[in-house]
Amino acid sequence: MTAIVAAGLTKFGKRGESLLEIAAQAALPILRGRWDEVDYVVVSNSYSGEFTSTSGINTQITTYLSLDEVPSVRVDNTSGSGGSALLMANSLILSNTARRVLVLGVEKMSTMRTREVTSVISSLLMPREREAGPSLPSLAALAAKLYIQRYNASRESLAQVSVKDHRNGAKNPYAHFTKEVSLEEVLSSPLVAEPLRAYEYSPISDGAAALLMVSNQEAYSFTGKPIFLKGVGAYSTSTSLTSREDLLELKSVREAGIRAMRQARVSKVDFAELHDMATVLELIQAEELGLLPKGKAWMATMEGRTELNGDIPINTSGGLVSKGHPIGASGVAQSVEAFLQLRKEAGDRQVKDPVTGLSLSMAGFGNSSVVTIYGVEP
Repeated sequence: MTAIVAAGLTKFGKRGESLLEIAAQAALPILRGRWDEVDYVVVSNSYSGEFTSTSGINTQITTYLSLDEVPSVRVDNTSGSGGSALLMANSLILSNTARRVLVLGVEKMSTMRTREVTSVISSLLMPREREAGPSLPSLAALAAKLYIQRYNASRESLAQVSVKDHRNGAKNPYAHFTKEVSLEEVLSSPLVAEPLRAYEYSPISDGAAALLMVSNQEAYSFTGKPIFLKGVGAYSTSTSLTSREDLLELKSVREAGIRAMRQARVSKVDFAELHDMATVLELIQAEELGLLPKGKAWMATMEGRTELNGDIPINTSGGLVSKGHPIGASGVAQSVEAFLQLRKEAGDRQVKDPVTGLSLSMAGFGNSSVVTIYGVEP
């Protein structure tokens, strides 16, 4: 397989810098002293055209980084772009097409208002369904209603996901929100789509994240603490929501997880970074991945099992709800968190003695997913 040997991250939030400047802030710490070593650049970015009127972003970035002669590609898989970029980099190395790949995820979203951003992102829905009026936030709200009804989950349990993630985000200097919130604050925040409220959704963020990936054989020549990709699984399902039998079943998440764990030859992990665009998704995804029993993730949350000191810490970075969700950067930032956790460099949010970790990068409402398993040994 392959290994991550270096990582870079910017502060997430509303940034005044340009898209290229933000990208450089994540990449330059990795590139210093290594300009001649990178032989491919994979850029994860979904909406540079819509948000910043920029096309050809991958070659603009390589020029900005003085990597003009290094081949590059832009990966756009909506909110699953980061995981897809990691998958592509992994494949480039394994196929001997490249030896050392810079993976760079970046997005600048604050150029538009919330309503406009929601409209742009909802364009991933099928045209006829989009005309009927749903958006990603409204679909999450519908899933929340179904989850509460089907599993007799308490309304407070969904809000508790936000409380937990903001508590973790408060320990992450790179997070969009670095302030803890109480259960009461979550439940009294502005209503977005019944029953979910503002603190239960990810904010509109700018930011970038970067990784340097190499083959296992080269890993220790770069660092004494490489982190290895032990398994990568990908799966897609229909983008058409009306073709799905159950909104609470995210088949792409489940199948990608099965494939990744089978490849990694593991049955459990020590922590997980999930795609909590809305709090209910953390619960659904944890169950689909087998991290928690079906219909029981809400109980586990209330019992503290998903906290930093719990038996299955989830979204140690603060997740998308607190860390932020600059779409092209989100999946790459999940890998950065796994890198830091497994190297025991996560500071106040460090989990105890992790050996394996997991990240889920999900496109749309489960349209496709990439699950990656990380380990401290090859």
